[in-house]
Amino acid sequence: MITLISLLEGVDGIPPESPCSVVRDRFRDAPGCDLLAVVEGSRTLGVIARGSIRGEDMARAAREVMSPALLIEGHVTLDEARALVLGHRDPLPGLVVTESGEFRGVVSSRAIMAARSVDGPHARQLRFLELISREMRTPLNGVLAVSELLQRQPLSIDSQAYVRTITESAQATLRALNDAVELSQGDFKPLDFQPRPVLLRDLMDAVQSQWHNTASKGGATVLVAYDGEPNLCASLDSARVQQVFDRLIEAALTLNRKGAVEASLQVARVGEALRLTARVRDTGGGLASDRLIAAFEGGFSTERIDPTNGGLGLAICRRVIEQMQGHIRTERNVGAGGSVVFELMVDEVVEKAVDANAGAPIGRAAHVLVVDDNATNRMVAEALCEMFDCSSETAEDGAEAVDAARTGRFDLILMDIRMPRMDGVEATLAIRALPGQAGQVPIIALTANADPEDAKTYLASGMHSVVEKPIKPEKLLAAMTAALGDAAADGASASAAA
Repeated sequence: MITLISLLEGVDGIPPESPCSVVRDRFRDAPGCDLLAVVEGSRTLGVIARGSIRGEDMARAAREVMSPALLIEGHVTLDEARALVLGHRDPLPGLVVTESGEFRGVVSSRAIMAARSVDGPHARQLRFLELISREMRTPLNGVLAVSELLQRQPLSIDSQAYVRTITESAQATLRALNDAVELSQGDFKPLDFQPRPVLLRDLMDAVQSQWHNTASKGGATVLVAYDGEPNLCASLDSARVQQVFDRLIEAALTLNRKGAVEASLQVARVGEALRLTARVRDTGGGLASDRLIAAFEGGFSTERIDPTNGGLGLAICRRVIEQMQGHIRTERNVGAGGSVVFELMVDEVVEKAVDANAGAPIGRAAHVLVVDDNATNRMVAEALCEMFDCSSETAEDGAEAVDAARTGRFDLILMDIRMPRMDGVEATLAIRALPGQAGQVPIIALTANADPEDAKTYLASGMHSVVEKPIKPEKLLAAMTAALGDAAADGASASAAA
């Protein structure tokens, strides 16, 4: 069983009279540590969580800002520790781990909740795979962002084809990474779903846009159809549903390069709900193989994952649909080929009116501070700012960002999250502590991790919104427009009040 000793984050305590500036530097030097213990001799006095120190605290002693410490022996299992954190009356930043009464280190509540309740070699394999995924994601996002910029340049036909190949290869690698991590977690962590109102017709338009050009280059045809009322809107995670469509279409094209692939969505009302019947039909025979049928039958096992029957993609399809409380199955067509069908029951929602100003030009030449420790990401963000008729400067970490923001010359800050010395959340808290207009500048988080719980942390620190990497120009433009618009409205309200 996993015990708390294996999850230790910080093994050295902070003396109680240490100034908070020293504590902040300790967090900067240990990006993976979310909690520090305040220790005097052999006694643990309290704990300090990452992000809890504000700009005005720098001269204060650690004992003045620490939270109460909850001590626990290191042999306690992960499940027992998780139950303690969840059942505690007040929110716990983490636990102080001891061994025979001696201080050993700390474990943050976030690490406890994120850890997997699995044993032995499998746990190590999971952590290694997740580490590799994180390390590869940053350069892959850089490749995708730069190729997106290249596609907007005047290129020859051959060069355009090369850039498309780069984009498609990077996207395929990123999809494989995501699938591998999600499948490796198995039953230990449910998939993340973010339902929101979606026009079902728009969902199928997105599928059409994704595959129209890609399929034709390989000699196949992808036909997309929507059978339902044109303005039907449902509450669902459209990205997850499109993920299933994409993996099934990709499998059909991989298993069979001739004929046609038909992707359709049929919608019917059942009481106050909507039944979605989605179908990917292959006329060439690829989706009718016995190996493919086996991927959707019986219990899940990594032994069933076979590159000749769609690989990781089909395995993740089954997991997505089942966790959405749906059903997925295969059918043999009359004649050649086969079909994969999945059904979902979703709630109908009233479509919200679309803001006519959404995605409109920013309307003024804003001066933007781009904060990112990765040079490629800085270059991409600067290029997008130039595309939006905005000027920009850069900073390589949160500490540089705070110094730059102190000058008050920026209209907007684009802030990376994971950075050395000072991360994006700490930098945002420090900027919000600055006096006057400098402390009110809108800040947009740019991150490859847009998990809803993490996004709440970013917004709570004072950020305006979150844009996921790789950056989509239209999403960044919408976020920048909204942030600058809200800042202008706040400024006008403050002037009127004065």
